[in-house]
Amino acid sequence: MKKSLLFTILLLSSWAQSIACGYYPCGEDIRYSLFKPKYFNYKAYQYFYYNADLFGYDSYYYNDDSDTFELHNSNLIAANELDWFHYVGQKVPLSAINLFLNNAVYSDMHQNSRFEFLNYLYQHRNYDAIRYLIAAKQCEQLTTLNQDSDPWERAQPANDVKKNQILNQLIQLTNKCKDKKFQRKYAFLTIRLAHYTGKQALINSFFETYFQNKTKDYLYYWSSYFYGFDTDKKVYMNYIAALTEHCPEKFYASYYYFHDRFHLDKALQFAKTNEDRANLYGYASLQNLGPNLEYLKQLYHYNPKSKLLAFLLLREVNKIEDWVYTPYYSNFEPSVESSGTYYGDSENRSTSITLRARSEKDRLYAQQVLDFVQATKGSTLNDSKLWNAAEIQLLFISRKYSNCLQAIRLFSKKYPQEKINLELEQIKALCLVTQQPQGKAVLTAEVTAIVFKNNKDKHFLFALGRELEFKGNIVQGIALMALCNDPKEENYAYSEMEWRGNRLPNSDYLQVFYNYFDYLDFMYSAADLQKIINQLNTPLTNHSDQFVYKQLLKDKGYLIDLLGTKYIREDQLGMAYKTYKMAGDKYWQDNYNAWERGRYDDNYEFNLNPFSQFKHTEDFVTYTDDFVVNKLSVTQHLIKYLNIANNPKSKDRAYYYFIIANCYYNMTSGGNSWMMRRYSTSNYYDEKYLDQDIIDEREFRLRKKALNYYKLAMQYASSDKFKALCTRMMDYTQEEGSGSFPLLKKSYPDYYQDLSNCESLSNYFHFH
Repeated sequence: MKKSLLFTILLLSSWAQSIACGYYPCGEDIRYSLFKPKYFNYKAYQYFYYNADLFGYDSYYYNDDSDTFELHNSNLIAANELDWFHYVGQKVPLSAINLFLNNAVYSDMHQNSRFEFLNYLYQHRNYDAIRYLIAAKQCEQLTTLNQDSDPWERAQPANDVKKNQILNQLIQLTNKCKDKKFQRKYAFLTIRLAHYTGKQALINSFFETYFQNKTKDYLYYWSSYFYGFDTDKKVYMNYIAALTEHCPEKFYASYYYFHDRFHLDKALQFAKTNEDRANLYGYASLQNLGPNLEYLKQLYHYNPKSKLLAFLLLREVNKIEDWVYTPYYSNFEPSVESSGTYYGDSENRSTSITLRARSEKDRLYAQQVLDFVQATKGSTLNDSKLWNAAEIQLLFISRKYSNCLQAIRLFSKKYPQEKINLELEQIKALCLVTQQPQGKAVLTAEVTAIVFKNNKDKHFLFALGRELEFKGNIVQGIALMALCNDPKEENYAYSEMEWRGNRLPNSDYLQVFYNYFDYLDFMYSAADLQKIINQLNTPLTNHSDQFVYKQLLKDKGYLIDLLGTKYIREDQLGMAYKTYKMAGDKYWQDNYNAWERGRYDDNYEFNLNPFSQFKHTEDFVTYTDDFVVNKLSVTQHLIKYLNIANNPKSKDRAYYYFIIANCYYNMTSGGNSWMMRRYSTSNYYDEKYLDQDIIDEREFRLRKKALNYYKLAMQYASSDKFKALCTRMMDYTQEEGSGSFPLLKKSYPDYYQDLSNCESLSNYFHFH
């Protein structure tokens, strides 16, 4: 059983990692939460924190075969540690007791031990305790995972004999023990070892003799766990469900071993008391991935002081956050859908309109939970702080901003030292921004101070940035989203947030974004980005403002580059040149060259001149302008050549139109200077997205401008040879360099054979 539990945990963890192949953001990677369990004292329930990847499971190691409970990386104190702590009159530190219970083995049970706790017992001649602990460690020796690690079970027969011998000794020790305290301890050891030897009848006898209808301390609950394995008893789930309310050491095991066989309606038939009914609704709630309000109401009805109830409310708020915030802020499906179904990487992903509608529907559910909280919080409840904090979160989700701000003020006044106030400050900032009129929302001094204080919380920064963006304040919204960059990364390639977005409201085309830069690139126009650049060009004297724009200021050169690129896409060459000039000489020296590329990789350099060279083609244009090729210089020369070509008084207009056509061809997906329009490229595209992607996607893929300028070059050509060359290049543009030249063959058959390859191109160009 123990090996099965550990194996299942490892298997689930491996499965979670394996689905990362062909990565698409889902699960915990995209789940949104501001209401964090860490602010509350519910570590005992951490297995059941809302978690999209392994819901109801966690990688904590459960060892139910020792005289303690191991919860690694936890500050929890097991009940029996406290029991021993009080037994020795608090004369031995809890840490020393924990060390002994978790690490001592049977061979350590002697005087002058390495364990402070055991030495204390020997020094004070607490032989009853020593004899019991010797028996406990002897049992552990027989039931630990290490003893059962023989895959062939060659030692199993001898081990079973030993277990039965020790079990008989425990029975005698229990029956003979005069000290009621230690008698119960021996009885528990007997019950546990009986479980591992398959003697359920003995478990039942000892539980009913020493525990049933007696003090319900931790030994009672530990023993009732094993008693509950007798599923022939119709009331067995009453004992199992009670563990989730009363016994942290058995929370996980009671869920793991019994949840598959649990049926609420059937179990309720055998509930004897209101507490039994409350516990059963609590147990059912732990398994419910969907809306759980009705079970919460039943749990409250039968036991309003339930400890589990407060935790389940916390988890219900975390569910609602996922259902509302995840699609609202990141445009992803919830990590666990509100119906309780895992969404994952669906091929039929929802559009942003559908997601927003679902998010709004789940806000209505948040209102229902809020009504329940407000109707019950006046009564005597366990953990009133959590109920009040949950109310604040639900008020915000339900868009009751004024009431939310008032509740925050009352909470911070009543509980000034609570850690949750940090999170409530974030809710306050979100309220202060969201309640402002559309088009007029700004970061006030109060909100900016909260931003500065919570600058490491990327979920908060992103949410606040999105709220500003939704309100029309793109400048400050993008500035906050930029602060979500992964500090371990030197470039803009990675953010600690992932999200999607539509360029067109009615589009099915959703793009995943891993950084703010790509989001700006894909989603916003040159005019939008120009507002950001204007802000960055304004002196920022306020320290808080300097922090808000910190990442954008760091990336200013790259943002200017992006703005110029957007102007290229919009065919505003004059604005593009003016913008590129703003970047300064150093920026162009540090980027787009063969020896130093700043943030860009080897595929991003201008290694060919777009006016005179093509990929995989020898030079064929007699070209006199020699310059270092980058975005600034290409734009400068393109403007220059267009002015010459478009001037009726210019000589050799055919020549200039031809090299302009070359440049426009090379600025498309198949050209050598595609980086004039894009920051990454692929030859693959889908025609249905040509008008839903970046504004010049049709030009980038279909090369219409190049075709137009080759036509103009042919129009002003003075020889058939040059006209034939222009026709050949028109074919080349339309056929995407396929090597097929149907128009040339039809119009200039005499030159077809010669121009079908690229070796004679320079000869024909001389006749322009």
